[in-house]
Amino acid sequence: MNKRERQNKLVQAIQKNRQITATELAQNMKVSKRTILRDIQDLEDQGVKILAKHGKLGGYQLRETQSSYSIELTESQLSALFLVLNESQSYSTLPYREEIQAIIKKCLNLPYTKMRRTLKKLDRYIKFDNHHQPDLPEIFSDVLIYCTERNVMSVEYQQDNQTYTENIIFIGLLCKDGIWKAVIFEIGLGTTNEIPITAIQDIAYSFEKTIKTQDITISNYHQFLNPTES
Repeated sequence: MNKRERQNKLVQAIQKNRQITATELAQNMKVSKRTILRDIQDLEDQGVKILAKHGKLGGYQLRETQSSYSIELTESQLSALFLVLNESQSYSTLPYREEIQAIIKKCLNLPYTKMRRTLKKLDRYIKFDNHHQPDLPEIFSDVLIYCTERNVMSVEYQQDNQTYTENIIFIGLLCKDGIWKAVIFEIGLGTTNEIPITAIQDIAYSFEKTIKTQDITISNYHQFLNPTES
């Protein structure tokens, strides 16, 4: 496990446990406590907000830093957005269900009486059936970051009841008929491929090497679906 991978897992461990000690982190990462303290200092230098509480019940936790944004919308635009958000709750597999529900609630509590009445009518008289599709795993947001980094990654995924581990580069994300897939470049084959996000079991940074893939995009990856002929 290299430094970057370890620090990513360190942040994930703090997020998962909400409050965890340096000793516990060291045991989880199988490194020394001094290494954990250096990693935390490094992460803070990069802008990660980590809080340290001392004492018997102390430990590390991440500081929630939420930013607020204002968007000017017309009544028609807000009505359309409200319906789209409501509709998305019935079929979307994106891992933002709680955030969408919070936005819908804010819309229904707008201080503008006329607009609030309009949205409440839309909420009261329009129903979207829930198909109970499973949400995407939490790695969805991580894959999006890996697509921009274009680093060589080791990916473990399941296909046809078998588990595969490949060195790949993430190209982008694709949604076909409600199914999200990661578009990847398989280094060993020199070809692109599509992997369902739900089939991915583990992702880790692989060997330090640069592979030129900037000419492959989410728009033209079909051109690279066949292996390169020698």
